[in-house]
Amino acid sequence: MFISLQIYAQNEQSSRIFSWDIAAGGALSSFQDLKYSEVHWTGTGFAPSMSFTWQKKGIHGTGFDVTISTEYPKTFEGTGETKVYRGQIYYYYVHPVKHRENCQLFLGAKIDALDVNWRLIDGLSNNSSYLIFGTNIKAFSNYQRKLSDKWTLNAQLGFQLFGFIEDGTGFAYAAPQEMLEKGEYDYDEMKLPLYFTPFWDYLNIETNFRFSYGKRWVFSYMWRMQQSYIVKGYKETSGYSAIAVGFKLISKNKAKTNLDIED
Repeated sequence: MFISLQIYAQNEQSSRIFSWDIAAGGALSSFQDLKYSEVHWTGTGFAPSMSFTWQKKGIHGTGFDVTISTEYPKTFEGTGETKVYRGQIYYYYVHPVKHRENCQLFLGAKIDALDVNWRLIDGLSNNSSYLIFGTNIKAFSNYQRKLSDKWTLNAQLGFQLFGFIEDGTGFAYAAPQEMLEKGEYDYDEMKLPLYFTPFWDYLNIETNFRFSYGKRWVFSYMWRMQQSYIVKGYKETSGYSAIAVGFKLISKNKAKTNLDIED
């Protein structure tokens, strides 16, 4: 019996996986702010990203996503060009909660340490620069499935629970709407405080699908939708999606027997 248990222990393995990816692709974006008008803006652009992932039992991930696009109002063709710069710097951790052969479900949290939406509107002398930024806390899930010997799927879903957000443009001034309503606007020195914002005031959802081929190639699709209800009756909606191709600069999968595992 002693010999049998010893052989089993030596065969038990723990994998440590580390990867460093870079990716780039095309994006579609849209925007509407009912505080100003019902005009719907749409456009296309470029979407680079970089990510680091480390996995032993749970998964740690960090990196950034950027989208650079040019949007036009649907109502007026050829006018109203808007340059849009979106970006997130993030960290997440997910822990395994369900495991079956060839698939595994992880649950955890994600922090967008910096989430920026900066719009530069051509032809406006007032409020030509439109800035929304903040820090977001999301419930986050990751589903892994081995599709074949070469292909692996990672599907992620994030839902913002709350954030500390600043919408840097009011109705007529480059100032937060909440500051204007409270009469706190400082004409000598503009301030951009971050306000605690729960999900019922600011809906923020994201999905990510990553198909890994072999050890080096990644094909991905991501979708983001953010909707602000901070100004009652005048919602603001921003969304974009991107398809990208990535390459793993580093892809390591190190397996150890339990005799080699360190705490």
